[in-house]
Amino acid sequence: MLHALGATDAVGWQARLLGAAGLLTDELRGQTVAAQEWLSTLWHYWWREREALKAITLPRTAWRLGGLRPANHPVRRLVLLAHWLARGDLVGRLESWLPVDCPKTQLLATLNERLIVRPSPFWDWHWTFRSSRQKRRCSLLGAARVTDLAVNVILPWFHSRCQAGQNQQELERVEERFQQWPSAQDNAVLKLARQRLFGEPRRLQGSAQQQGVLQIVRDFCDHAPATCEDCSFPDLVQSWPN
Repeated sequence: MLHALGATDAVGWQARLLGAAGLLTDELRGQTVAAQEWLSTLWHYWWREREALKAITLPRTAWRLGGLRPANHPVRRLVLLAHWLARGDLVGRLESWLPVDCPKTQLLATLNERLIVRPSPFWDWHWTFRSSRQKRRCSLLGAARVTDLAVNVILPWFHSRCQAGQNQQELERVEERFQQWPSAQDNAVLKLARQRLFGEPRRLQGSAQQQGVLQIVRDFCDHAPATCEDCSFPDLVQSWPN
């Protein structure tokens, strides 16, 4: 439905995505001058289309934003998406990245080159509509987010495509990149899982190991008490052939 309306520039896409998400505030009091100007620009687009998108517009109450880091705010994620949609060549950029031969130390950097965008000036210096101007530029896409996208979205998407197309050579390339991808940011779930599984705070090598541990957590730890009693995972491991 959003595509049917035909916006082609990043500002128009921002207005639509933020408006439909219920994140485009019309409360200007208390905002900085820069935020007021940018909101006015977005509302210039949104007021003409909000009625057509009313059926898919989320209420503001759908969001729980308390305690969220500014860099992870959904507004920033939607602004990044708006730039990708406006550019219109994201799939082609990703398809041109997969065949490129590069050392594993350059995987993240080369993918970042395909994903990076030049944001509107407002988002260069503000985390959200309510934040003050920052002393340093605010990137819409950091290294940690590129890794999250690679291991959770982009490489699985390529893997599914290669399987569907029975492209064994490309499938092997995708799997190799997944195995070589550097570690994502550590978190409380991984720390607890390492303590439970290994009895020590050992580091995991690469995102593939992290994803494997997270899958164990989802399949077993989430369905067992905190004391690990009656967990079926140890029996499963013991049943594996040596």
